[in-house]
Amino acid sequence: MEMEVGAEETEITGVSITIQPDGDNMMYAEETITVTAGTEVTLVLENTATAPVMIHNIVVLNSDSDEEATRVGMAALAAGEAMDYVPEDDAILAYTPMANPGETVEVTFTAPSEPGNYRFICTYPGHFATMQGVLVVQ
Repeated sequence: MEMEVGAEETEITGVSITIQPDGDNMMYAEETITVTAGTEVTLVLENTATAPVMIHNIVVLNSDSDEEATRVGMAALAAGEAMDYVPEDDAILAYTPMANPGETVEVTFTAPSEPGNYRFICTYPGHFATMQGVLVVQ
């Protein structure tokens, strides 16, 4: 599914985008979201999963690099539960807290001013390899 928000012809100062997991799978239902450069974005993660082990977050990276996604995803376990499995890494643009099934969390950030593709991943241990999407900045 693809969503486009913050189009230039509208005068929106900020946009809110809700992302859900794809059932009890380690995938986001929305794999591509599109925003305008410089827009204030609120990402809302509504964890509609029902399996207790399907704990998720959204970590937006500064690029669409496989290398950065892998590095951040692999470092998540070492970051630990106390840090919501989000490592300290310059590649991270924004992130939500972890959401247990049935919970909703959010983060607000400014979309990059540089148009391009920016990867987002779930950093709950073991999820990043398949639970990814792309924030398209136009």
